Amino acid sequence: MSDLYNHPRYYELAFSFRDIMREVDVFEECFHKYSKIPVRKVLELACGPSPHLEELAKRGYEYIGLDTNRVMIDYAQRKAKALGIRPILLLANMTDFSLEMPVDFAYTMLGSLYAKTTHEILSHLDSVAEALNPGGLYLLDWCVNFQWDEVMGEQIWSIEKEGVKVDVKFVNEGVVGRLAQTWKNKIIAEVDDHGRIFHLENIEVSRMIFPQEFLLLIEKSGLFEFIGGWNNWNMAEPIEVAKGIERPITLIRRL
Repeated sequence: MSDLYNHPRYYELAFSFRDIMREVDVFEECFHKYSKIPVRKVLELACGPSPHLEELAKRGYEYIGLDTNRVMIDYAQRKAKALGIRPILLLANMTDFSLEMPVDFAYTMLGSLYAKTTHEILSHLDSVAEALNPGGLYLLDWCVNFQWDEVMGEQIWSIEKEGVKVDVKFVNEGVVGRLAQTWKNKIIAEVDDHGRIFHLENIEVSRMIFPQEFLLLIEKSGLFEFIGGWNNWNMAEPIEVAKGIERPITLIRRL
């Protein structure tokens, strides 16, 4: 057994069910509606294999990616080189980092806000605020728990491409600390790479952030204003009217 996050190619394939072009379309819809500044430079936090890199470059944006995993950073760098793209890729912790030059937009995908305490969340917001130009936006995908009234069980899916198949299971293993609001999840990937079989796992402990708590954290930071939340990457479906929650996005703006 090995850590899925140390196998970028398989990790990227496992999460390739996403419509990257549509997600970047939503980024640009947010820019047009809510950004107070022109957007040229973007920052992805916990960037992993940088799945949006190519599409963002095609649309003329400069990309900066930040991750704590050197294997992922190296993989994204090789991918960028093959595409003829020159991003900035940084090995750093999202709860405490700094950039040489500020960006105009930042985003975190698929619940990858890896902060386990209130202090770490506030430190993260401070770092993002320092990295963002005033008037710039920060988009969080699945980081605020709008589905607090629903039981999250298993999710199972399969992806196959160019002779490689990945069967993925996401399992919510329950509460770790009730006072700390931490819970554990596991991602299991069974990989068949042209007949070579691998069993890969990721186990993560995350802090659950509830909507009203998030608003209080934003207020306490004093550096952002809350813009809104939408369901399933659909700007026509505000969280307030969503029937069932799936991949909610949250948008805040740097003051």
